[in-house]
Amino acid sequence: MERNPYSRPSQPPENLSSASPRRFPPAEIYPQTHLMTGPYAASEETIESAFARLAPYAQTTSFNGLHYALHAAASAAEPLPSPMAYEGEIQRALVWAQAQSANGGGFSGPHSFPGPHRNINVGPDAAAAAGYPPQNPHLLLAPTQDSMNFHQRRDFCNAGCDDYRCSSLHGKEPYPPLSRNTGFPSLPLDHQYEWRAKQLTPANMRGRIVSLANDQIWSRVLNLKLETGSSNELIESILPEVMASLGDLLRNQFGGDFVQKLFVSCCNEDQRTRIIVALTKSPLQLINICYNSLGARGVQNLLQHLTTPQQISLVVSALGLGCIALATDPNGLYVMQFCVNNFPGEYNKHVFNEVAANFFKIATHRNGCCLLQSCVEKSHGETRKRLIGQILANGVDLSQDPFGNYVVQHLIGLRIQEVTEDLLRRFRGRFWSFSCDKFASNVVEKFLTESGENCCAAIIMELLSSPNASALLLHQFGNFVVQSALSASKGQVRDGLLDLIKLNAPSMQSNMYGKKILDWLEKRRIPYNV
Repeated sequence: MERNPYSRPSQPPENLSSASPRRFPPAEIYPQTHLMTGPYAASEETIESAFARLAPYAQTTSFNGLHYALHAAASAAEPLPSPMAYEGEIQRALVWAQAQSANGGGFSGPHSFPGPHRNINVGPDAAAAAGYPPQNPHLLLAPTQDSMNFHQRRDFCNAGCDDYRCSSLHGKEPYPPLSRNTGFPSLPLDHQYEWRAKQLTPANMRGRIVSLANDQIWSRVLNLKLETGSSNELIESILPEVMASLGDLLRNQFGGDFVQKLFVSCCNEDQRTRIIVALTKSPLQLINICYNSLGARGVQNLLQHLTTPQQISLVVSALGLGCIALATDPNGLYVMQFCVNNFPGEYNKHVFNEVAANFFKIATHRNGCCLLQSCVEKSHGETRKRLIGQILANGVDLSQDPFGNYVVQHLIGLRIQEVTEDLLRRFRGRFWSFSCDKFASNVVEKFLTESGENCCAAIIMELLSSPNASALLLHQFGNFVVQSALSASKGQVRDGLLDLIKLNAPSMQSNMYGKKILDWLEKRRIPYNV
C-alpha cells in the first residue's frame, strides 16, 4: 500500500480509552518523502489492526466499519436505553473519536492517516449522524450553556487547510453547518426535538423541570413531550415542581409558554384547580407576577381557560387585594381589565368597590382611567350608580385633567339621558372656558356630537352669547369646537354661527386657526363672505 506523499504523519493513540491529546510537530520539520520514516511512522499492520478493533460490525477490516457500526447500532430493533449504556467497542470508538477531534483533527484533518481512509470523519459529527449525542452523555439533561452547545468541529482539512496540494485528497464536500444550539448535522429541528423528547422520562426529569422549562431549547422539547406522550403519570410527576415555582416560570419567556401549554392542553379540571390554588395561595405572589410583562401575558392566558366558579373566585379575590396597585401599572392593568370585561359582575364586586373608594386617584391616572371606564360599563345596580355619582361630583375637575377627561367623555358616550342632563347643568356657564382648554375642549366636542339636538343647541347658544365668542374662531383649541358645532347644529343655531364667521372672515383669513374653519366651510361649499 503506497503512502500519499502529501499527508502529514500521524498514528492512533496507544491507549484507545484515553482522551488525552497528542500533539505533533509542524510538518515543515519533517520533509515529506515518498515513504515516511522516523519516530512518527507507523506500520500498515498497526494501522489496520486499530481499524479492525473499531469496526466490530463491519464486513471488512477497514476503518470504514465504524460508520456502518454506528448506523447499525442506531437502527437496531432494541435500541440502547440511553447514551450512558454504550459498552464495548462502540464506546471505545467514540472515546477515540472524541480524543482525535480534541487533538486538532480526526482522520480527515491535517494530522490524518493517508490512504483510502482519509475521507472518513470519526469526530463527534459521525456519532451525531448515527443518532448518538456528540457530547459527554452524562450532560444530556444538564441545561447549561456547555451542554446546549455541542462540540462543533468541522472537517479540519476541508475547513482550515491552506495547502493547495491537499485539495485533491478530499473526496467529499464539507459537512453542512451544524445547528447553532444542538450540534446535530443536517437534521431538521423537529427531528432534534423528537430525539431529545424520547430521552425524557419522569425519573430523569425529576428535580430538573424548572431549569429545563426556562431554557430555550429544552422548553420546546418539554412541550413536544407533552404533545406526544402526556400521560397522567407524567403530568402528576411534573405538577409538584411546577406549582412550587410558578412565579419563576411565568416570569420567564420559555417557562411561561411551558406552563400555559401544561395548563391548557394537558391538565384535567382537578389539576387546573390545583394550579390555581397554588398560584393564589399567596396573593402577593400573583400580584408580583402581574407586574412583569411576561407574567401578565401568562396570567391572562390562564384566565382565558378558567371554567369553574371556584377557579374564577380564587383568582379575582387574590387580584382584588391589589387592584389599585395593578390598575396603575401598565402590565397589571391588562390583567384587571380582562377580569372586569370577561367575568360576571358578581365576581368583581370587590374590584368595583375598591375603585369607587379610590376614585379620583384612579380616574386621573394614565392607566387607571382605562380600568374605571371598564368598571362603569360592566357594573350594575348600586355599584354602577356609585361610580357614576363619583364622576358627576368631580366632573369639572376631571374634564380639565389630561386623563380624567376621557372618563367624562366615556360617560357622555353611554348616552344615559338623565346623566347627560345632570352633567350639562353642572357645566353650565363654563363651556366657553372649557372650549379654550386643551383637555376640556374634547369634552365640549363630545357633548356637541353625542348629547342630542337640545343639549347641543343649549351649548352653542351659551357660546354665542359670550362677549368673547369671536375669540373662539382664532383659538388653537376653540376652532375645533366651532367646527364640531357647525357639524352638529341645525336651523337658527347654525345660522347664528355662520353670521359670526362672516363678520370675522377677514381676520380669520390671516390666522392659521381661523383658516381651518374657513377651509372646513369651503370643502362643504358653504358661503361665508358677506
